[in-house]
Amino acid sequence: MSGGAARLPRPLERGRIGSFALLVAVGVAQAAGAIGLALLVQAAFDAIVLAWASPEPVDDPTWQRLLGIVLLLGAAVSVTATCRALERAVAERLGQHYVQQVRDRLFRHLTRVPARTLGRKASGALLLRFVGDLSALRTWVSLGLSRLLVSGVAVALVLAALSAIAPRLTVAVALALLVGTLATLAVGMALADASRDARRRRARLSGEVSERLTNVGVLQASGQELRERRRIRRKGEAVADAMVRQARASGTARGVAEATGGAATIAVLIAGALDVRLGDASPAAVVGALTVVGMLATHVRDLGRVAEYHAGARVARAAAIRFLELPPLPDAPELPDLPDGRGLLELRDVSLEPGLRGVTATAAPGQTVAVVGGNGAGKSTLGVVAARLADPDGGAVRLDGADLRDVRLRSVRRAIGVVGPDLPLMRGSLERNVRYRHPRIDEAELERVARLTGVDALAASLEHGWATDVGEGGRLLSAGQRTRASVARAMLGDPRILVLDEAEAHLDARTREVLRQVVRKRSGTTIVITHDAGLVASADVVWHLADGRLVEQGPPRQLLAGDGPTARLFAGRRSR
Repeated sequence: MSGGAARLPRPLERGRIGSFALLVAVGVAQAAGAIGLALLVQAAFDAIVLAWASPEPVDDPTWQRLLGIVLLLGAAVSVTATCRALERAVAERLGQHYVQQVRDRLFRHLTRVPARTLGRKASGALLLRFVGDLSALRTWVSLGLSRLLVSGVAVALVLAALSAIAPRLTVAVALALLVGTLATLAVGMALADASRDARRRRARLSGEVSERLTNVGVLQASGQELRERRRIRRKGEAVADAMVRQARASGTARGVAEATGGAATIAVLIAGALDVRLGDASPAAVVGALTVVGMLATHVRDLGRVAEYHAGARVARAAAIRFLELPPLPDAPELPDLPDGRGLLELRDVSLEPGLRGVTATAAPGQTVAVVGGNGAGKSTLGVVAARLADPDGGAVRLDGADLRDVRLRSVRRAIGVVGPDLPLMRGSLERNVRYRHPRIDEAELERVARLTGVDALAASLEHGWATDVGEGGRLLSAGQRTRASVARAMLGDPRILVLDEAEAHLDARTREVLRQVVRKRSGTTIVITHDAGLVASADVVWHLADGRLVEQGPPRQLLAGDGPTARLFAGRRSR
């Protein structure tokens, strides 16, 4: 753990203390039930032996006493069963409450980590963080930590009570439990290694499958079905081997627990026989002690599985902390909101590896800036820092006089709309996607943006209109329809800055013209990252990037007519 931010909630925190206290009470009640059951078994054994040994017929008081003992035995068993049921319900509520807090912490961090940082992480590993790892943590709290608490309290109290009745028997049981505990700890080390390896392999498999599902079209178009099936099969076999090793270690831990219970029973038989031989205990006391050991065996089995749950939780917790150590965008709650303004965007000596190197430029309010350059020139990286989707390594980005790092991130998001290839539509209706930035925007603004971007005509052409499901990533729409919806989403609320990152790519001529009209009619500042000569020609100013540096800037007419890098870049291209 590198700092205070990279910390998971602790199971024992406010909001869960009451549940832990209730589990302690359950452990005490189970211990009382076990002790009571042992005493009642001892009493019943004595009564039955005396009744059978007596030559006289059993009288009514004896039968009544036996009946009373049987009823009390039933009550003791009922108490124990009720406690077990209550323990499970309380433990599950405790685990769910804890894992919900962890999930909130992880998701809050996820929303603050720059997307370009998350993009370096395998999607399978990220998915496992929110599914498998959370499940392991929940299991540890609800089935591991809770049982450790309940069973630990119950075993300690039962042994304390038993020591007052039969010290020699207690020593025998305690020794058996001590040996079993040490063996369980030894097995737990191997179990942790096996769990870590299984998790790593599952993350790799999940990532492979996720990528193939997302790009199944590439797989089919390339004729690589057989090759990919073999690849997934190999990954699956590696996961299966790792899971078998984990199961083997887990089975060993459970076997140790079972052996511990059996050893405790044998120890009681031997020590009990010795006590009876020496006259220090009666056969009934030995039977009662065996009853206690039988009850303890259940708790010992529970404790034996604690090592398994703890091993999984250790691996999951370490992975979650590594995720929390990813640096987020700073956003202190005491920061002020972005001041009002008309959209003056200033880049001052901005650097961000591996994309930008010392870029200084200014976009005046209401200007349309065309950002051009070859592949890998840093154009998209410039759009990222301009929208504060990442902070620069050096320099500053200022909007209307304020450094974007010195104002609340939420106010920046309201002021800047972004369209880009890495910002697809989301599963849900067309209306949900367009309203996503401003879910409660008034109808007049929605109609204005829909009319400007052509989304009103799009909705009218769809079978279910605005309620049409666009599918995951908008796959149920055409490329042009997706672009219109994405532009409308970014423009809703009339942001001061609109960043269009190659929004015109793969569009038909009609949709491309709609996009040009949108740019021309905007009153705010627009940053257009483009290869389209028509969009460049209609811009107010051009920023030309090469190798992360700003090599040329000026009016498009002047740059396109000259002999500089911009003219050479667009030589021979026609406006489409």
